[in-house]
Amino acid sequence: MALLSINTTASPSSTSTPQSVLSTPPSTAHTSTTIPVVSIVLRLPALPFISVNMANCYAPLQLPINLGAMPQDYQGKITYFDGTGSYIAQKHTKKMMDYFENYEIDDDDVRMKIFVQSLTSEVRTWFRALGAHTIVDPDTLYQDFLNRWEKMKDPLHILSEYDTLKRGPQEAIQDYCARFNNVYTAIPQNFRPPPDLASIEFPNGFDPDMAYQLRERAPASLEDMQSIAVSVEANLISKRARARAERRTTFKEKPSTFEQKLDAIIKGMDRLVD
Repeated sequence: MALLSINTTASPSSTSTPQSVLSTPPSTAHTSTTIPVVSIVLRLPALPFISVNMANCYAPLQLPINLGAMPQDYQGKITYFDGTGSYIAQKHTKKMMDYFENYEIDDDDVRMKIFVQSLTSEVRTWFRALGAHTIVDPDTLYQDFLNRWEKMKDPLHILSEYDTLKRGPQEAIQDYCARFNNVYTAIPQNFRPPPDLASIEFPNGFDPDMAYQLRERAPASLEDMQSIAVSVEANLISKRARARAERRTTFKEKPSTFEQKLDAIIKGMDRLVD
């Protein structure tokens, strides 16, 4: 518990009546006031400190409010995975699970955070590109990791998936960007198209209006294009909403054929009466 102490002390104040003021009553000629010391102690609960860097590092994880304590010196006891060499994803997953069992690490949030810390280089970049709060437990983390980094996946199959990427009808644009990046980085280095070609390929996953807007902006990099895509979509949604509103207004203001005929009959009857 944190203690907050506030002390207030006021020194005595005295007022002496000048000699020239003879009409001042004796009772008010001299006043001395002493304010006692006030001590206030507030007991505030200690709040956990969560750094911004830590929140960003674990953004794809769905973590509880009360986090488990990380074990001491775990960095020197785990094996790290960078996606290269003969050390495959299946072996890394098994090794990490054995570590959790051997050191009796039972909290799911601690297991997930340590597993993330074991990922380096492009593998860490892949993890950070996942959608926020999309991984709810260690099993989901392991499966997503294996789906992306297992060696049995055919590079030609990944290239085919890359060439046919399309944004889903209800898919958020940020989620599509993350999916595109994950497939792109999954292509082995010797098969992977250069970033300039990836920037050309990226708009093909959108509808024609969106693709035209992205190409017209001519962003310098794939990252810039994906940032622009968010603002372009917002502008297109606003423009389409205004067009729908204008069509509804025009439809309401235009009289129907029946109303036109009825108006002509009324006017004819008025002329007959006159």
